[in-house]
Amino acid sequence: MDRRGFLLGATALLAAGCARVPPPGAPGSPTPSDATATPLAIGQDGTPAGAMLAQLVLGALVGKGREAAIATQGKDWQAALGHGDLSILPAYAGTLWSSLSKSDEPPAAKKLLGEVASLLAPDVSVLAMPDVDGSLVWRVTADTAREGITSLSRLRGWSDGRVAVVPKLAISRADGIPGLKTVYGAGFDVLKAEDPVQRATLLTNGNAAVAAFRQTEYTGASGLVDLVDVEKLTLPDPGVLLVNTALTEAEPEAVLAVDAVAQALTTDMLLDLQAQVAGGGTVPEVADRWLQEQGLA
Repeated sequence: MDRRGFLLGATALLAAGCARVPPPGAPGSPTPSDATATPLAIGQDGTPAGAMLAQLVLGALVGKGREAAIATQGKDWQAALGHGDLSILPAYAGTLWSSLSKSDEPPAAKKLLGEVASLLAPDVSVLAMPDVDGSLVWRVTADTAREGITSLSRLRGWSDGRVAVVPKLAISRADGIPGLKTVYGAGFDVLKAEDPVQRATLLTNGNAAVAAFRQTEYTGASGLVDLVDVEKLTLPDPGVLLVNTALTEAEPEAVLAVDAVAQALTTDMLLDLQAQVAGGGTVPEVADRWLQEQGLA
């Protein structure tokens, strides 16, 4: 099989037949000359994990001789990807499904990526990051766990008058605050904080009783305990890379380089890379070192 066939068939450009490549000359379809002249815009969401993911994508492209630059994803990221103003954007499949689907019933985990690909087709394609888990997790300190709060099922009553510190994404999604209230009877007062290190600090200094994190967020704290989700409230939220579909036609080699990063990266690796930045490294330096270690630069 040639490399283009491998790309479209085996590297998780998902929902074959749904993620179609627009015909030559369609809006948003770069010609080869345009593609080589213009840097590819790699979107990032402003979070530490998002910044690292975008830098890894950029480094892989630059390592193949393709010029690229980091860009803010913006509110209208889907249109930007479809038009080619953004070329690639790291994201999370469950979060995408929650924002794009009109259904109230989330799909089974094995069907999630295909549904997301269908929601984004035909202008945007999806590359899976199979070992990156961005699902939401609720954590307490070790002292709180020793007091018997080890499961979300223990929150009813105990949570009354206490504070839960959460990122914006946990305010409205089903496995966030609404789910905690409806499924587990939690009665927390809610404090919003986007910075995961700040959330962890509020937890460890006693200003919050529980905190919500993505699994991919570096917290800077040790000894935090994940609360068991006995009712399986948590939505699957695997990492994905969204790609302008026309780019897969115009520059398959570049997309193969990006897919290699998606296949190699794990949640633990992503956490470690963020920890290195927190320890004094720069995002470009840390990302480039990892790419070289993986043979991807």
